[in-house]
Parts: sequence; structure tokens; C-alpha cells
Amino acid sequence: MTKARTLALLVVAAHCIVAICHLFLAAKILPAPSNHVSWLAIILITSGHVGVSILLWKLGEKVAGFVSVIFFLAAMSADLYEHFLHASQNNVFMVAQGDWTAIFNVSVIILLALEIMGCLLGTVMLGGKRRNNKSTPGPDSKFSKQSPKLFSGQVGYVANDFVEIV
Repeated sequence: MTKARTLALLVVAAHCIVAICHLFLAAKILPAPSNHVSWLAIILITSGHVGVSILLWKLGEKVAGFVSVIFFLAAMSADLYEHFLHASQNNVFMVAQGDWTAIFNVSVIILLALEIMGCLLGTVMLGGKRRNNKSTPGPDSKFSKQSPKLFSGQVGYVANDFVEIV
């Protein structure tokens, strides 16, 4: 498992924990009709994160990257709309002042940062492994067994065409 995939799994786990805590914080700041935590929302959030974690763990590198990008883009667009663009009571610019307001706003920022990290890690996984393009060949490469230039007009090295008999 690559470092990017391991980090993406950690970001999914952290996102799940912060998202569930965020639901309880939203219940603390919202007025009476909406101040309870829906167990259905907790079950859906948890099952979504578990499903994404399984896909990241089991699928190939590029498919896992695609899943990560799609999941975190969807979460980020919902987060941006709900907490920054939509004129509602849990918009960070319109939330009622109280004891839990600052913690609620911090949880929104943490969720947004985790979603950006998840998208970036997914993009890294989509890019795949990079080849090492060293300018000097390694000791076991076929280029290390080449003879130097014979004439000044030649570019690079010319391979030995003869086999040494010992």
C-alpha cells in the first residue's frame, strides 16, 4: 500500500469522526425544531465512510484515487453549499452567537481542510507511480556496459557489439 493511499484512509477516518462530531455541534447551535441529531444521518455518514475505506483498501491505485476524488468532491461541495453559500441557520456567517459557535465554525474549517486533503491525495493516486529519470545509469543497467565515443562527431555512447571470451 502506498503512502498516499494510507494517508487517504487516515483522512477518511478523521473526516468520519469530525463529521459525526459536527452533527452534534450543529444540534447545539440550531434552534428548537432542528436541535436533535438524526440517527439516520449518523448511520448514513458512518456507512458511507466505511464503504469508501473498503474501496480505498481493496481497489487498484488509480480506481482508489478516483473514488477518493469523487467522495471528497461530493463532501466538499455539500460542505461549501451548506456552510458558506446557502442562507440558513448553520451558515458560518449567519450562525447565532453562543457558547458552541466558535467550535462549530472550527469544525466546518477542519472538514473543509480534510476534504481538500482527500481530493489532493486522490489526485496523487490517480497520477500513479512516477518513473525515476536519472541522468546517470545505474550499475546494473545495460548502458553501463557501453564503450565511450569513438569519434568526436558521435553523440552519446555506442554499445559494444562484441562478446569477450574468457
